[in-house]
Amino acid sequence: MENNEINPNSPYQPNPSSNPSIYDRDLVITPMSGEFLREAAKWAKFLSILGLIGMGFYLIMVVFFFLYSIGASTAYGNGFNAVAMFPLLIIAIIIIALYIAPIWWLYKFGTNLTSALNTRNNDQLTTSFQFLKRHYKFIGIMAIVMLGLYILSFIGLLATGFLAVLADKA
Repeated sequence: MENNEINPNSPYQPNPSSNPSIYDRDLVITPMSGEFLREAAKWAKFLSILGLIGMGFYLIMVVFFFLYSIGASTAYGNGFNAVAMFPLLIIAIIIIALYIAPIWWLYKFGTNLTSALNTRNNDQLTTSFQFLKRHYKFIGIMAIVMLGLYILSFIGLLATGFLAVLADKA
């Protein structure tokens, strides 16, 4: 890249004390690594667009299911209760919002990386990697939260089984 100096106006300020040897030399993107990055950017854009389309379909499905429950509750009287479906609609929208953020960051990584490689712009390259960092940090935190929920579910399953055994003996 042409401009390898750290930009003081950049929103990202590196911490040289974390690994001082990184900032002692220039990082050069070779033609081969540039091609690898271009291909990674294409796949990132493809997967993110696919994810956004999937979330759109999921939202449409949730809205149709909600509308169906309203129609069923009015048609059958004692069928589905539309008011009871409202919390599920809110939960589904929250899940969609949680999934859209990392998908959008992956898309921004791909578009900024492509633009940075085409224009040889270090600031845009830094921005693209910031979006990639956000994406992976969010996915990592979600993985930890889900792992914790799985552990709690397993403990609850064991406790339920234990209490069921105690209730049978009583």
